[in-house]
Amino acid sequence: MICLFLGAIPPIRAGTFDPLTVPLQPKPTIGSIPFWETGTTNVPSIHTESDSVDIPVPSLSSQEEIGCFALTVVFQDNGDGGPVVEWRSNQGDLTLLSAGLGENGVALGLNARTLLLPQSLTLDGGTVRVSFAGRFSRLISISLRPARELGVAALGEDFKPALIEDDHQVLAEEEVSGADHPSQSGDKTDGYVIHADLAASPLRLDLPGSGNTTELVVPLSDKPVGSLLQAEMGGLDPESWIEVSINGELRGILAPAPFSLKSPAVIISPEGHLQVAGWRNASIFIPSRLWTLGDNSIVLYLHRAPGDSGAPVYLRNVRADLLFPSTNASTAASTAWSSTASGSSEPLSTGSLYGNPSPSLFHASSPAPLPTGGLP
Repeated sequence: MICLFLGAIPPIRAGTFDPLTVPLQPKPTIGSIPFWETGTTNVPSIHTESDSVDIPVPSLSSQEEIGCFALTVVFQDNGDGGPVVEWRSNQGDLTLLSAGLGENGVALGLNARTLLLPQSLTLDGGTVRVSFAGRFSRLISISLRPARELGVAALGEDFKPALIEDDHQVLAEEEVSGADHPSQSGDKTDGYVIHADLAASPLRLDLPGSGNTTELVVPLSDKPVGSLLQAEMGGLDPESWIEVSINGELRGILAPAPFSLKSPAVIISPEGHLQVAGWRNASIFIPSRLWTLGDNSIVLYLHRAPGDSGAPVYLRNVRADLLFPSTNASTAASTAWSSTASGSSEPLSTGSLYGNPSPSLFHASSPAPLPTGGLP
């Protein structure tokens, strides 16, 4: 079962899926209370003395249309772990839902994380507490959103969807669990596609002295018939963009996935500028003609629009998905990445080098040749 955010759809009672939002900046306030929250014994409470916010969650057994709740926390992330989330049952039992929603060692800036509250906890109701000890001023807002429960089918072995946002984004179980985000390190072969790991850990595009330019190197021993460059981007102003060129030819923009303007991750800065918190998926199609045998240069150039605050911009889980029609006896593709900007030399879990010196090569096993007639 997964949960789906929806607005009011007849015969569902109007307002059934209205969110409960607690804005904390520039001044802590309690927003309007939706009717599904009125059955609880308490209203949300802000405790500045303990740097925490308590939000009562009604019993699911008392709801007709609501099947689960999701909590979204927006905060300034300085790479020091982020806010802590706990659950207290009506009997006083305490459960840790997340020891820290933020990044570790990466100062992403504006961040947003969503947790799906387990039904096993919320069936009888309770209270969710968000705390940020000594850093309460960096909490921006907290939203509790009700959702419907649906049964859906998922293709593939690894992907386990857990939450469908109202902008059609699908979040996996590990993304809404409250645990640290897993890095998708290492190359992987999936049928006729090689998923080549270029940079699993966060890679900053605008390091001082880099000219807002980063180069990734992809060595190929055979040309794919088509490919996608995919990544998650964080810190990018919605008006700014990342330009992509392949072997010196401009290909286009690394296009971010659309977002909902009513998402809790969308905030308005004090200057009236729209900002989007957290990580967003992005991709660009690369045709076969742009690839060459040997080393291929992918250059990413960050363009900042007027009004961009200049916040650091990161990419993570950067990969090239390469489709091969057939393979030779030799390895079809090996991948590597390098950055024109200087960085640390700490090895990643895949054995690659993050930064400059020269990168190590990764080798994925060759996909099986296509049968006559193309893909099955």
